[in-house]
Amino acid sequence: MIPPVVLDVKEGMSVLDMCAAPGSKTCQLLEVVGGLPNHSGQDDNGNLVHAVEPTGYVVANDSDTKRAYMLVTQLRRMNSPSVFVTSCDGRFFPILDDKSVRGTDKEGMFDRVLCDVPCSGDGTMRKNPGIWKHWNQLGSLALHPLQLEIALRGARLTHVGGYLVYSTCSMNPMENESVVAALLRIADGALVLEDPRGRMDGLL
Repeated sequence: MIPPVVLDVKEGMSVLDMCAAPGSKTCQLLEVVGGLPNHSGQDDNGNLVHAVEPTGYVVANDSDTKRAYMLVTQLRRMNSPSVFVTSCDGRFFPILDDKSVRGTDKEGMFDRVLCDVPCSGDGTMRKNPGIWKHWNQLGSLALHPLQLEIALRGARLTHVGGYLVYSTCSMNPMENESVVAALLRIADGALVLEDPRGRMDGLL
């Protein structure tokens, strides 16, 4: 899937997936950050070497406890020690950094943050025609404040110099471009919009 690719995750990084369930994107991130368990290889002399304990980790969060349980079931297949599952409202995800680093280049908790926020899902109408029956423009208008608040919290949790990726399953500008524009306006220069096409070899 595209959002984890755009996030440009590297092994050893700290990553937050703010709205993680059902977990497919989290698994994709986990494969890169923590490496697969029981991985072994050979050193320069041809000796068999078992991989050391991974240094990176993924925090997978979802506000809905039932969906978080489904997330746990999905992640159990990975059998990785590098994932933590939490269940809280993404708008109020706790900030655990030291107050002394705020306003400095050490501010933030995570190297990468993925905000795949709740949305109207109108981009999936081809595979889920039932959305047509319930879709109206008011749904997107109602979701916009929630999406923006989650994105703002994600930005607050991202290390200075890190990446925040905002994504939806919607094609409505009110849920996409409008949220990003509001995020940049509120950040007032603290965030920079990047063109990720250079990190998407083979996808364009």
